[in-house]
Amino acid sequence: MVGLKLFLYRARNRLFSRRAWVVLCRPLEPHTETDIPDGIEVREASASDVEAIARALPDELAGRLSREKRMATVNERFGAGVPCILATDSDSSQVIGGCWCRKVTPGSMLWPLLPNRGVVFEISTLFVDPDYRGKNLGSILVEYACSMMKGRGFNGCVSLVWYTRPASVKAHLKIGFKPVGEKVTLSFLGVRRSHVHPGFRQERLPSTSKASS
Repeated sequence: MVGLKLFLYRARNRLFSRRAWVVLCRPLEPHTETDIPDGIEVREASASDVEAIARALPDELAGRLSREKRMATVNERFGAGVPCILATDSDSSQVIGGCWCRKVTPGSMLWPLLPNRGVVFEISTLFVDPDYRGKNLGSILVEYACSMMKGRGFNGCVSLVWYTRPASVKAHLKIGFKPVGEKVTLSFLGVRRSHVHPGFRQERLPSTSKASS
């Protein structure tokens, strides 16, 4: 039954789907220090981590990509020089979370939304293993990324979070992010179109965001 529901869900999304993210920004100063729980290590990934990262990517991000295509995607990012931050289990070395730090360029659709355009990076493909959620690991990854990228000359960070993940939105707000817009992607019969605009649906954000609009 679960397999049938998943098949029907994916079939419907291939015909038509609408996905929306709130766009959140913050300067890299000041930032909140976050303690890393015992048994977890956070570090910048290297090319030797490609297979482990590809294996750890959840289906909600990688979709129906085969293992080979997942690895090709991760390899492509390393080849382009996009830094990757990993959280690993100290005992097993299993990848339990991660994110990429992609530079936002003037040609990006996000560029017009940035309140103070400078040297800005985007938190991309942030993920946490379901077994490790609820440990503030997403915020830890973001804070580590912000600290590392600040040391490399960046002065701002932008992150896109699905409205359907209020806990993640709230975690971003707690460490200094503010909503500045929205991204919407429409897919119809295999054709995908995305656009961004400065408005966002405040009623769908956690109550802690009301004062930041």
